[in-house]
Amino acid sequence: MITWANLRSSAALWLALPALFYAGLYIDDVTYTAPSRYGVESGELAAYGMAIIAPAVAGAAAWEAGRHRLLGALRIVGARRLPHQLFRAVTPVLILHLLLIVGALVMARRAVGVWPGDAGWLAVAHLVVLPLGWMIIGWCLGEVLPRSIAAPIAGIGCWAWLSVPHTLATAWVRHLGGFIDGTSTVTDVRLPAAYAVPWAVVAGMGLALWLFVHMRRRAWGAAVGVLVLAITFVTGRIMVADWGYQRPTSPRSVAMTCVGDAPRVCVPPEYKQYAEQLRRDALVPLARLKAAGLTSPQELRITSDTVPLKPGTWPLFWSLPPLHSQADPDQYAVSLAQSAVVGTAARAGTDCRQGSAVPSAWAALVIGVDEPAMRQAMLDTDWAALQEVRRLPAKEQLDWFGKAAASGEPCSRGVS
Repeated sequence: MITWANLRSSAALWLALPALFYAGLYIDDVTYTAPSRYGVESGELAAYGMAIIAPAVAGAAAWEAGRHRLLGALRIVGARRLPHQLFRAVTPVLILHLLLIVGALVMARRAVGVWPGDAGWLAVAHLVVLPLGWMIIGWCLGEVLPRSIAAPIAGIGCWAWLSVPHTLATAWVRHLGGFIDGTSTVTDVRLPAAYAVPWAVVAGMGLALWLFVHMRRRAWGAAVGVLVLAITFVTGRIMVADWGYQRPTSPRSVAMTCVGDAPRVCVPPEYKQYAEQLRRDALVPLARLKAAGLTSPQELRITSDTVPLKPGTWPLFWSLPPLHSQADPDQYAVSLAQSAVVGTAARAGTDCRQGSAVPSAWAALVIGVDEPAMRQAMLDTDWAALQEVRRLPAKEQLDWFGKAAASGEPCSRGVS
């Protein structure tokens, strides 16, 4: 009865519908392709709702703390212990949090086609842990500020901390907040450190604010709070110093699905339904490259850039077709041209997954990609260099292609 009365008198649950609406906008905005049925992506896509869920929880906690602070002495005369009273007080916020998590999971399931799986559950844990940290921060603010002030400060402050760093040139700051843009690919999976660092940072922020609020009458309270905050940010900065703009990943270990022979096409299990079509669509382009003198691959494989290529294997650069549309055949042909560059380089002992523009364009034209479209996509200097190559005899063109591919120029220049 007490819990039900608490829920009826709380305004926290009124945030559920608008928060779900805006979380859905975040998730829909990054749903570009046909459903991948990739469990890791499902969990990480749901975590896109963090930019709305955490601020909603923080603001609601601040409001509830202010509401219970108005009870004054009534809070300390009850028979129940303080932890039990505190749990009952935050129950509306916890229910709001649960509703938002379930809503985000349902929306991600609709977009991806499956529920979270494997490392995707870490992203779901992220949706639980980080907002709980912000709930503590919001509650502390609500204990010292009027709730009409504490709730906006907590909600807007949380949103700004999660979102604004992504607009800054300073890369390391974005890794501390906890809003993680992008998802793992079918070949590379995000490391747990991408979640652990924001958890540690929000825990340090919560502890520092708790010290400010509850130890503010003691001379050392504020000093210790500042020290904890400084240690938190310095430690976080050290932990993410070498991450750059992207979170660290590791190659995914999964049994591949392979079809056909000469070439064999190997794809992750999520792409099984596309494997045979990919092989059929590659036959004509590979035949044209072979007619031009290139050695045909024994295998086309969708693989991580960090996994060395075996001799005779070309990486297959392919992704799902766009949502509600068909795959572009020319784009697949261009991808095969890039595969030819990387595969030729690997045969010569150079592992560079960034195919140079001019050799890739040469291979694409050999395959039969529309020349005006290729011209439009290239820089004038690159197009001029390509035309000089195309005026050479066929044997010299082939020799040039082998040398250009084996040079690994984009990797040596640090082009990304």
